[in-house]
Parts: sequence; structure tokens; C-alpha cells
Amino acid sequence: MKAVFLAAAILPLSVVAQENKANASWIAETATIEKGKPLRTAIRMQVFEGWHTYWENPGEGGMPMSIGAELPEGWVMEPIQYPVPKRFMTGDLPGFGYGGEVVFPITVTPPAGFSGAVPALKATLSWLTCNDETCLPGEAELTLAAKAEPELVSKAYDALPRPLPGAIFSITTEGENVKFSLMFSEIADFDPTECEIFPVTRNVIDPAAKPRFTIQRSSLPIFTATAPKSEYLEGEPKELTLVLSIPGKDAWKVSSVEPASK
Repeated sequence: MKAVFLAAAILPLSVVAQENKANASWIAETATIEKGKPLRTAIRMQVFEGWHTYWENPGEGGMPMSIGAELPEGWVMEPIQYPVPKRFMTGDLPGFGYGGEVVFPITVTPPAGFSGAVPALKATLSWLTCNDETCLPGEAELTLAAKAEPELVSKAYDALPRPLPGAIFSITTEGENVKFSLMFSEIADFDPTECEIFPVTRNVIDPAAKPRFTIQRSSLPIFTATAPKSEYLEGEPKELTLVLSIPGKDAWKVSSVEPASK
């Protein structure tokens, strides 16, 4: 089943004409750029009911979005930024992604000294949508909307996972498992045991795993969790970045130092 579904997820990408299972538009926080300031924009996507699209780590069998733009000289587009995903199954393959409406921040920097009205920048967005039976590619030619939507764009940036202050995060390998250790440089008003854990780094831990932190008390508490290695992991992992999310509240990112082996 796994091999069949992987093929279903990948092969349609070569097909040119497919029905999109999501709609997308490109919006900006402001209609006017102040001199020397980056422009905060976002991709607003509405995924059709019964379908889902993918996070930056799609899990097994999926594919994250990609965007390409032919910008005027001196303009720079940063990578797409992803909000906290949800877990789902596509057939028997675990994945991370989104259904319904989702907004993806993407920052655009104008040339030094530029100010004035936001131009009608153009980009091509590509994505993969799946349901329980099949996966289909989608594509949209986007033009940055002239009408600003400050509340929606600001809310999307505010919802992004941010670095966790004072966090010291490391990983070790123990047989077929990866063990996480999280502590803080000082007492923190934060409880990792409340968090869902999502692996940003691909092919380190099994995407089907749902690890949770537990606490080991000491002068400074240490929080630990364990997850099976990904079947695609080769050798020792060099780095692991996690998103820690308290559902309905804030989300943070932590990144490991190089692990030690046992």
C-alpha cells in the first residue's frame, strides 16, 4: 500500500491539466511601501472539503508548496513561511498539512530606497492536494492584490512558530529511537508537556510518531521525549528542528545541536 500511494502522490506531478482542489490568492499587509521596509505579504489558500495540502515537512508521500516569481530588478522574495500544521493520514501514510482556509506569510523586500504603491508583482504557486483515494497537483498564476488586508496578514505572521527563549535542545540516538532533551537557561514560564510536537526536519523521526515531553525534576527541570527513527534516516542525524504547539495558543521552534550516539 505504501509504494502504491507514493506513486499516486508523485506521478500526477507530470500531468499538465488537472482540476485544482484549492484556490489561492496573494495579499499584502499594506498598499504602500515605506522607504527601506520589507513588505509583509501572504498566500491565502482555501483547500476544498475532503482534501488537504502539505506543510514544509509533508510526512510520507506528500510534497510542500513551491513558488516562483520573476520579480523586477532588485526585488527579493523570501521563502514561504508555514503555520502550525495538523496531522492526518492519506491512505496508510502519515502526513502533516492543512485543510480548509490557511494563510502562509511570505516577505518581499523592495530595492533599497524604494517607496510608493505596492506594484502588481506576479508569481506561480504550485502545490499538491490529496484525499483518501488520490493526489492531484494544483497551480495558480498569482498577482499581488492592490487592496491591502492588514488584519489577515498580521494575524498570519503572529501565528508563526517563533524561537523559544532560553531553550537548550539536544538529541541523542538510542538504538532505533531518537531521544529529545529540552531544558532552559533559567526558570521559564513554559510547560513543554502541554505541547504537540511536529518535526520540521524531514527523515529524522517517523512521521507517524506522536512524541510528548515528560519532566525530570532537578535544579533546572529537564524535559525528555522519544520517537522512533525514520526508516529513511541514513547514519546519525546532524540536526533536528521541532515545532512545539499548544493547540489554540502559541507555537515555538527549537533546534538541536549535533547529537551524541550511544
